[in-house]
Amino acid sequence: MRQLIIAIVFVLGAAPAFAESIPVKVTEVAGGVAYLAPGRAAGIVPGTKIRVRGRTFSVFEVTEKTCAVRADRITAGDVGSAVVDRTGAIRVEQLAKPRPPETFTGQWPDPVVPARVQNPTTVALGSGKAPGRAHMTVLAYGYGGASSSRVDAEAEGRIIASYDVWQQRPLALDLDVAGRAFTRGYNRASRTPVFVRAAQLRYGDARDPRLALGRLRYAASSVGMLDGVRASARVGTFEAAAFGGLVPEPLSGRPDTAASRFGGELAYDDTTAGWQPRVAVTAYGSTWSGSLDERRLTLDASAGRDAVRFDAWAEAQQFPAGNPWGARAIELTGAGTSTQLRKHGRYIALDMTFLRPERSLRLDAALPADWLCTREPQPGDVDESCASGDYWATATGSTGMRTRRWAVDAIGSVGRSHGVYRGFETSGYVRGELALATVRLLGGTSGGRASFGSWVAGEAGVGFVPSSGIDVAWRYRAQLFDYVASTGPVLLHSIVADGRVSVLPELD
Repeated sequence: MRQLIIAIVFVLGAAPAFAESIPVKVTEVAGGVAYLAPGRAAGIVPGTKIRVRGRTFSVFEVTEKTCAVRADRITAGDVGSAVVDRTGAIRVEQLAKPRPPETFTGQWPDPVVPARVQNPTTVALGSGKAPGRAHMTVLAYGYGGASSSRVDAEAEGRIIASYDVWQQRPLALDLDVAGRAFTRGYNRASRTPVFVRAAQLRYGDARDPRLALGRLRYAASSVGMLDGVRASARVGTFEAAAFGGLVPEPLSGRPDTAASRFGGELAYDDTTAGWQPRVAVTAYGSTWSGSLDERRLTLDASAGRDAVRFDAWAEAQQFPAGNPWGARAIELTGAGTSTQLRKHGRYIALDMTFLRPERSLRLDAALPADWLCTREPQPGDVDESCASGDYWATATGSTGMRTRRWAVDAIGSVGRSHGVYRGFETSGYVRGELALATVRLLGGTSGGRASFGSWVAGEAGVGFVPSSGIDVAWRYRAQLFDYVASTGPVLLHSIVADGRVSVLPELD
């Protein structure tokens, strides 16, 4: 009898727990984590296995009504099942006895109330994306200049709009169109009354759509407008994109079938990392009148952390043998870096840029020859050939400081031109502003030197804020030019008045 009792106890002890399958539903997916219902109330605990779309996931977090798994390729609304242990006992672990409060005495500094050290300034905040399907921004611009012999003026009204075709999904139409008017100009052919910067159907975020079709504002990080299509896919922190289409007419923006452009881009973008790095490599080519034209490789990189920001870019281009610009087989056509440090109203920045002229069959057909290269005189009655080695290089440093009462900004630049004009150029500028109640005092000076001449200028002015939403200012500027080819210095006087009126939060 004793052996029978022991056998019964052994069998009962080894009996498997009763498992039950219950339905679950995905309620939300964000950041690689899927949230499902139900949760602890239905018996789901950390480690519970959940099966959705034929794949099995393990619960790592649970609340009374929901649970969470790390998953991809599932969407909100998907259904599945969870295997719940109905007989497994819940193990209760005794927590360690907490340390008495006296052991923490003196380990933290006294709290500082934010109001004692901060001086916030009231600013107007936007409302974000307005409700509804249609969203629109309207911009207006005008300029005029008059002399004793002529008057030049131009104006532009621009509309940037989007329409959500499907509000449950990121499917939308985008439009960026401007109406323009000009009085005159030697390049009248390029001054079209209507200029379309974007007219596309997109799926995905407006800043980085997964699919865009139509007049694209940009095809890649370093490729501009395109009448065509761009498609991209993201896996974690990497994104791959491909694009192709026709290149709009370079001066007027009109559709043009003579040139096409195609290529691909690979980008790395990690917004969760400390420096938030982004690196994009783009390879693209183009055709002109049926012939292969541009072959370019570009690199764009940026990173920033706290008060420091770094940006860099570079571009290389491959040229065919016997090209009309005297270019080498592969040339570095441009590169640049920019470093900034901004903290508590102070900033310092350094920018360096190296550029060569843009050269392609498409631009050669649209622009004068001297715009693409420096021409070398040739003996006899023959066309002048291009000299190789044209470039521009500049280095610019800037710094400044701003407080509630005053601000000072300064910038200095040195450059080297190696083309039709060859030589060094230097320039500098300092500007200050002092606020006294509703009055601002303005002052500044600038100067520069190049091989063809030098200049120096000074300005002084005053600004007023007579009431909320109104800001006006007047400035007087005197500038002294000394050209090498002139008989003496020339003094120019300028009086400038400008103002700003804010009528409504939506209208400046």
